[in-house]
Amino acid sequence: MPNIGEWLFGSDAKMKKFDQYSPEQNDFFKQFMSQLQGLGGQGGGAQNAMGLLQDYLNPESDVYKNFEKPYMQEFEQQTLPGIANRYAGLNAMGGGLSSSGFGQSLGAAGSQLQTNLAGMKSQMQRQSINDILGQYNQMANMGLNAQPFGYQKYDASQGVVGPAAVAAAGAAGKAYGGGF
Repeated sequence: MPNIGEWLFGSDAKMKKFDQYSPEQNDFFKQFMSQLQGLGGQGGGAQNAMGLLQDYLNPESDVYKNFEKPYMQEFEQQTLPGIANRYAGLNAMGGGLSSSGFGQSLGAAGSQLQTNLAGMKSQMQRQSINDILGQYNQMANMGLNAQPFGYQKYDASQGVVGPAAVAAAGAAGKAYGGGF
């Protein structure tokens, strides 16, 4: 609403800033941006998930020890006894267990297990990096595309005195015979 001076004499064009979000939305946006900066902020599920993804980046973390345990148990309880049974029956004295073929089979099975585990760990690390970057990019895009405020343009106005003065001057000029 114009003040008395603007009403009488007019005003210049101007821009006015206004909020597009409610106070609650502004509070949410501020909290969201702080979470983006800390990738987790106040704690909870997002922070726990990011912590787990970051644990996957460390090949010495407990996550991998827990991950390896069932594969190691399967190897010890099924693969090794299976190889031993194959070589134990090679001769009547059980000498197959001391043969070089038995040692080579054990070595190959152990090497294959380590290779498979290393490949799975590597895949988990790559996926964790992609997940972290994807989460960050999604949050960053949401923050960068937010428009918490806008602008409204108010055009210049002449006011009441300006047009009235021009009209009065024109009428006075005509009255005195000349006009402007």
